[in-house]
Amino acid sequence: MAPDAGAVATTSHSKPYSATVAMWSKPLKRCVYVKLTGRIEFKHYYWQMKGAKDHAYTGVKLKDPSMTATTYTSCSGGKRAKLTKLELTQRWYESTKCKMNAKVAVGVWSVSVTPTVECGKRKAATRATTYNDTLWKYAQSNSGRPASFDGTVRVSLKSEKLCLSARPEVTAYVKGKSDSWNKTVKVCVKR
Repeated sequence: MAPDAGAVATTSHSKPYSATVAMWSKPLKRCVYVKLTGRIEFKHYYWQMKGAKDHAYTGVKLKDPSMTATTYTSCSGGKRAKLTKLELTQRWYESTKCKMNAKVAVGVWSVSVTPTVECGKRKAATRATTYNDTLWKYAQSNSGRPASFDGTVRVSLKSEKLCLSARPEVTAYVKGKSDSWNKTVKVCVKR
């Protein structure tokens, strides 16, 4: 149920996020650091019905969700190390209550069903890019608001957080060898 006349306050927010994961490949002898940055925009409702207070989030959007990958010879320091090809994918879904549905604008993003840690199989906003250049650093930029989430998530007074989960996936190549990883990163914001 969406909050309506019982709403005490409605506010709009834009919160930055940043998360980094390291992925080690024994066959490639490479550590790939993946960094996710951007902003989460949302509306927060705080309302009172029959004396009970409640919170909800709606209008959730990803703004400028970028993904960069840098490669080193070790995950504990090390030197820069080049790859000959890299495939980067970021997938996003709402993981506070596993209720919001991802949708995307027309463009390079899509919606695909993906297995998730918290929510079983979910439709996630997805962007995949393949780079055929020999580099040690790769960047996937996404200007604007390419993904959003339909619906409303109600949260308790004790836990006011809104959480999205990102699932970065990497397939790295060094000449004739390749290796793949994926990890789940939880990104939570509050009003």
